[in-house]
Amino acid sequence: MANQHQPPTPRELRRRHMHERQAVVFGVLLAALALVGVGAAGIMTGAISSPFSKPIATPTQKDDAMTTAVPCLPKGTKPVKYSEITLNVYNASGQPGLARSTADALTERGFTIKKVGNDSSKIVAPRVVFGKRGLYRAYTVAAQLKDAKLAYDGRKDGSVDVVLGTESHVLLATKDVHLNAKKAMKSAPGCVPLAKVTPLPAAPKATPKSTSK
Repeated sequence: MANQHQPPTPRELRRRHMHERQAVVFGVLLAALALVGVGAAGIMTGAISSPFSKPIATPTQKDDAMTTAVPCLPKGTKPVKYSEITLNVYNASGQPGLARSTADALTERGFTIKKVGNDSSKIVAPRVVFGKRGLYRAYTVAAQLKDAKLAYDGRKDGSVDVVLGTESHVLLATKDVHLNAKKAMKSAPGCVPLAKVTPLPAAPKATPKSTSK
């Protein structure tokens, strides 16, 4: 009678080991798929937060958003005559000559230009900076610019600064300036009374000797 307990041949051993490895690999794959399925079900039901649920942060340019609230205009405030407004025009865009060309255009509209220079702020939209005495003037000036942001600081006089950011062609055409000397101006959305606004610490400073203004 043939020996029924004959030891396996090397070929049979290799085949057995291969089957064992395959069983282990398939077992790991099935376990991983099961975990993925459980995780997906948890995310869909809200039991588990998705790693992609948070918005991706993108860099923002410094000082683009105002650090104070925008003051409201008193009811019935009408535009100020352009000839009664003194402006300082500063270039924060890095585009050479932008402050000078904008100042020249504002001069043609009747505004008085005192200073033209550069500003180190990293902003996008144009910024109109003013003090307590310049509130009415600031709103009149902001109407000349596309997407202008109003910034209230602690200056004592009625001057207004126009700080030009990286947005180009921000000066609106005169036909697009919606001001009427006989009609009251509208306050900015979300504004608060002037007495409740904390002024910014300082107005932008010019570098008048620079050639890029």
